[in-house]
Amino acid sequence: MKIKKSAAYALHALMYMVRHNTQLPATTATIAKAEGIPPNYLAKIFQQLVKSRLIKAVKSKKKGYVFTRPPEEISLLELFEAVEGTPLFDDCFLRHCECGGSKENCRIFSVWINSTKQVKEILEETTIADAAWSHPEHRFMSLSESLGGPKGKKKTKPAQLGTIS
Repeated sequence: MKIKKSAAYALHALMYMVRHNTQLPATTATIAKAEGIPPNYLAKIFQQLVKSRLIKAVKSKKKGYVFTRPPEEISLLELFEAVEGTPLFDDCFLRHCECGGSKENCRIFSVWINSTKQVKEILEETTIADAAWSHPEHRFMSLSESLGGPKGKKKTKPAQLGTIS
């Protein structure tokens, strides 16, 4: 299974919100800058998350987004399906087949459903809060890339640490 980059961005954005709970509401610009996510792309993803009722926009003095319910109640499966727009495992991956896609008449579909059952259960049991506190903070891009630094500029290699004898 491979999820879309937008689902990975959504997960990282929500993990940021969990880690910075006391600073909520958070704007997409703040989250995008901190996580190295393209800001316009994150704004579109957040529109999907609002439609799915995982987050909501706050339009008071302090604007931004907050969770609609505790992140301990939002599963990774729910998040991924909200971003993907469809259930991840309920369809046969051979959608264009004429077998009708039922366990009774298609061995491949039966194997697919049985093998993805465990993955689905793990994603249902793992919450956004679980993910936030068990995943190291990191960025998708370098700081200069995420801030729209000069293009075409040569990147310098990070200095390697040597051992002192």
